[in-house]
Amino acid sequence: MAVFGSLVGWATLCGATAPSPRPAKATASASFSIGSPNQGRLDGGKRLGTAPYLRVVPRYAESTARYGLPSLVGLIERAARRVARRFPDAVLSVGDMSRREGGELERHHSHESGRDADLGFYLRNPADKPLLPARFVTFSPRGEATDLAGAVFDDARNWALVEALVDDREARVSHIFVARHIRARLLRYAELRGVPSELRQRAADVMMQPSQAAHDDHFHVRIGCPPDQGRKCVEFAILRSPRAPAGIVRVRMRSGSERTLPLLPAAPDPNVSAPDDDEIVRGTRASPLGSDHVGSRRLSKEVEADNLEP
Repeated sequence: MAVFGSLVGWATLCGATAPSPRPAKATASASFSIGSPNQGRLDGGKRLGTAPYLRVVPRYAESTARYGLPSLVGLIERAARRVARRFPDAVLSVGDMSRREGGELERHHSHESGRDADLGFYLRNPADKPLLPARFVTFSPRGEATDLAGAVFDDARNWALVEALVDDREARVSHIFVARHIRARLLRYAELRGVPSELRQRAADVMMQPSQAAHDDHFHVRIGCPPDQGRKCVEFAILRSPRAPAGIVRVRMRSGSERTLPLLPAAPDPNVSAPDDDEIVRGTRASPLGSDHVGSRRLSKEVEADNLEP
């Protein structure tokens, strides 16, 4: 036994033991957003961690809704890091995302398929010091907190966050649900700071107030279906309506109109091209967005089903 133990020890020191298997390399197909944001599930979701520039709001600390597609998790991490590089004291506050396996989530009418995340506003006190409250804070059109004395909406950091989200090269942000007055405030701030019109327009295109909740205390960020998801991922939220037959869903487009689509949408027709910006502006092609235009492109005020949070 002593000889055997000596041999084992010698082999260990010499590196003669069997090498540990390498961890499997993650593939693009390892995670799936199945179904729509408000009627779906998540397979192989990634959990969002914390960092010096990224925290979970204490109110949501016990929530299990900390998962999303890797592309969503990566987007949040990159955006928070980018804001912190510009403002070293900035810490992004995160609320609910999706549960590990997706599906229905309390207080929400979406967040089911790993493509949604609630991000708190950056806020500061009158001495220009960042505040990290235990919950999301509601703001008035004047940028003053209505439920936290002395808190002020931080225009610079919040715009930096929106800019980082819409300017991300790896994930496509399809919606940033936020109150209309917050949207207007941020776009005005960006214009006064000389932000290029193309970037301001991209932000204007995705920021919108949903019809069912004001979103005056946080951003609700949604990414579009990544290319590697194929037909399993349904881009638009589904209207919960008995009017559509089995296998068919009715969805509300950004314009507020409804369309009947297969549950798994068919491949796009190669003979039909998407309208470009000039066609939308001239009115020769229908805009995929709605009214309430900013600049020369039309934007929507009411969109698909969304949060039911107060």
